[in-house]
Amino acid sequence: MRAVLVDEAVYVDGRRREGHDPSGTGGFSWVGIHDPTLKELEDYRHHFHFNDLALEDAVSFQQRPKLDQFDGHNFLVVRTVAFVGPGRPLSLGDVSVFFSADAVVTVRHGEVMPLATIRGDLEARPDRMREGPVAVVHELVDRLVDQYVAVAESLADDVRCLEDQVFGDGTPGPTTASYQVKRELIEFRRAVMPLLEPLTVLAQRPVPFVDEGFRFRFSDVRDHLLKVIDDVDSMERIIDATLQANLALISVRQNEDMRKISAWVGIGAVPTMIAGIYGMNFENMPELRAGVGYFVVLGFMGSVCGLLFLVFRRNDWL
Repeated sequence: MRAVLVDEAVYVDGRRREGHDPSGTGGFSWVGIHDPTLKELEDYRHHFHFNDLALEDAVSFQQRPKLDQFDGHNFLVVRTVAFVGPGRPLSLGDVSVFFSADAVVTVRHGEVMPLATIRGDLEARPDRMREGPVAVVHELVDRLVDQYVAVAESLADDVRCLEDQVFGDGTPGPTTASYQVKRELIEFRRAVMPLLEPLTVLAQRPVPFVDEGFRFRFSDVRDHLLKVIDDVDSMERIIDATLQANLALISVRQNEDMRKISAWVGIGAVPTMIAGIYGMNFENMPELRAGVGYFVVLGFMGSVCGLLFLVFRRNDWL
């Protein structure tokens, strides 16, 4: 069931008031929208004077994270990620944020990051709400990067589990599971990495409607994001090494199996060859008429097979 308008309110001196028009109040409005169509955003476009291109991006799912600056407002896109469980694909979504001096509008796609919790926490702290729309943007991005940290920790647990399986007892681990984790890491990187550029802009350059005092806060969030990116790089290197080690163990195991098969084939070839010789219908084979010939041949075959077994066993072929 679609739920377009999730919540809207005006915040004056950090306190909530119902409505969405902050004109004459000295405060700002915060409108939360979930999974809208372009037509459903038209009313907000006229009221908040959104840029048409930004509006089209806001209704498109899985946009690349970015920060665009337009006349009268900024437009920020971030990706949301949630760890569902081991061996299962990551749950992805996105949040588009329009913010200006007196308004912030969040457009959310997917169920990954409910914004009601963020709104409730900020409403409980009027001192933060007094800082305006940029405080909402900072809190959203900060919570988002914290979510990235949690996902990275869950993926790290999966990587450690695969490491233990491969390097623990020296037996080949599940190759399919390794590739699944590798795919999750790639998806995670695609969601996380592009956010670095918008955060760098917010932390290091003048941006309309972003007070200079917030640069340090965005810089702190950026540092946390860099830590997540470094962790992803490390995990990718570990999973690559694990895959290579796993394939090497599989190759070694296959070679061991082939050596065992070859050894048993070699042992079995001796009685087969001797029996084949005596199975030929030549008349001039004196040993066929010997009284102990049968037992001598059996003893010879057994001795040769036993000798081959000992040789193969000594050379670790059996």
